[in-house]
Amino acid sequence: MAKTEETGRARLLDSIEGPADVKALESGDLPQLCAEVRDFLLDTVQETGGHLGSNLGVVELTVALHRVFDFERDKLVWDVSHQAYPHKVLTGRKDRFGTLRQTDGLCGFTHPEESPYDLFHTGHAGTSVSLGLGLAMGMAHEKDAPHAVSVIGDASLGAGVAFEALNHAGATGQKLLVILNDNEWSISKSVGSLSKYLTKIRGSRLVQRAGQETKSLVQAIPLIGSRVDKALDDVGEVLRHAFVPGHVFEELGVRYVGPVDGHNVESLERILERVRTLDGVVMLHVLTEKGKGHPDGPNHPERVHAVKGRPWKLEPKTEPPPAKAAPVAFTKAFAKSLVDAATRDVRVHAITAAMPSGTGLDLFEEAHRSRFHDAGICEQHAVAMAAGMAKAGLRPVCAIYSTFLQRGYDQVFQEVALQGLPVIFALDRAGPVGQDGPTHNGVFDIAYLRTLPNMVLCAPRDATDVARMLGAALKVDHPVALRFPRGNAPIREEIHASEREPMVPGKAEVLRDGDEGGLCIWAYGVMVETALAAAAQLSERGVDVGVVDARFVKPLDEELLGAHLARFRHVVTLEDHQRAGGFGSAVLEAGARIHVPGRRAQIRVLGIPDRYVDHMTTREEQLAAAGLDLPAVIRLAKQLLGASRVEDR
Repeated sequence: MAKTEETGRARLLDSIEGPADVKALESGDLPQLCAEVRDFLLDTVQETGGHLGSNLGVVELTVALHRVFDFERDKLVWDVSHQAYPHKVLTGRKDRFGTLRQTDGLCGFTHPEESPYDLFHTGHAGTSVSLGLGLAMGMAHEKDAPHAVSVIGDASLGAGVAFEALNHAGATGQKLLVILNDNEWSISKSVGSLSKYLTKIRGSRLVQRAGQETKSLVQAIPLIGSRVDKALDDVGEVLRHAFVPGHVFEELGVRYVGPVDGHNVESLERILERVRTLDGVVMLHVLTEKGKGHPDGPNHPERVHAVKGRPWKLEPKTEPPPAKAAPVAFTKAFAKSLVDAATRDVRVHAITAAMPSGTGLDLFEEAHRSRFHDAGICEQHAVAMAAGMAKAGLRPVCAIYSTFLQRGYDQVFQEVALQGLPVIFALDRAGPVGQDGPTHNGVFDIAYLRTLPNMVLCAPRDATDVARMLGAALKVDHPVALRFPRGNAPIREEIHASEREPMVPGKAEVLRDGDEGGLCIWAYGVMVETALAAAAQLSERGVDVGVVDARFVKPLDEELLGAHLARFRHVVTLEDHQRAGGFGSAVLEAGARIHVPGRRAQIRVLGIPDRYVDHMTTREEQLAAAGLDLPAVIRLAKQLLGASRVEDR
């Protein structure tokens, strides 16, 4: 067995193949195991990339949970589950950690296909209490029913669904342990009144420590110590309520315990042993430090939330290429455009749901602090609030990841679209997102928004069109959603802003005319770049393929589409979205609806197949796996046009 460099003691982690090995350790060995798990995460996650800060903070809690409970029978649910890396390490997956978030490797979230210790494949916040309550209800009939444990962060607790679950759970009296992992952070600093309330409870630790010291003294008194102990508990409750009045959790019928130190593993084990015997819904408030053990953790918790990892292979040194225009991330292009728009128009406000840095709105906050609003992990509230702001005459812009806007869909429908209010939705991370996988892929937004009347849907092909499209959206008097992917925008210097068609809703832009009777690619958003690259290669082989930047999927440019259905034999749609209900579906529907004299074109839809796209190392790999990369487009063109027409060189 290997030894640790610092102490020369045998490395305990090498002997851990599952929770049974954790249970077999002596209590005094637990701090060493926690230190080794933390070092292991620091070494591996900084190579692979992934969520680091949250995982470094829950090491002791994870070890204690696996010591006290038997999660082969008991049930454990991690909220979001991005903090489940120590759990994965202790449940037989440490040898695969070099594949974390890589193609065919370990998922960055819990995943039932990986391990029986993972119950759900989740990646969105606020649902663990609901899941835990459902599990508890489902197991209640069993003799000596298993325990259900839900771990939720302080930021996730602010989500509406978490309070809905606590409200119901407290009324049922069902046995459920909810562990509140309080590190005062989500990705950024937690916001809202609940965060302030928890901070107040954190401040009560002085009373808690004094109470613990008093209890130790009383318990040491011969004969009467144990009898006084129960009375002291009651006194402690009175004192705690005096310093932290109106415990909101207990008003909901939830028994509150804490706050307790989340980095004293031996104490945590003892406390968990006690609370597992309590009936009803119990909330154990555990105080942890995000990024614990990382050099930047104490001063820069947001910086260590996630790390990008290092390249697997070092490229050989070569002469630097000629200087080119620096690429700009879509997110940064949007943020800069929004700051500029707000400078020109005081009605422009920016809203995010706990993602100021992820959506680029930290730049907006610096420039226009009074018009920046972080609603916390509460997409429903953020959207409805935006509707109220729009009704009052403002021009709110909700910057929310495509996958997270799904959480506020009812408010998009009723509060915004039904009212016809001018709210702009900036859907970052549209399309596949690479390492985060199915829970974060933004591949459903066109489908779930396109059915809503009064909604304009658009997608910029590059950074120039981000600004132009946002400007056009701000002139529209009903809701607009623009989507863009994670990563850098393509640079095409030969198509300057002054040469582009005016940005008018419902008007596409023809980028290449194409051969009469041939093939035309109608591409949406960033996929225009792939269409142009395919057309360039096919042109070298003697075939001139048309390319259209659709720009708007709703309203669609039906006039141009009708002309192309008459002019070309094949129209191919290209999008980084599910085929079902997406851009291609809109083109098919329009093609079936409009009358085209002399029509000869067949429509082929290229989009993501009807399946969930697994996590892969890069977005490009996901697109290739879905048949949406450059070689796939060229293959389809050759198939449709006939190999004899496409001259291979």
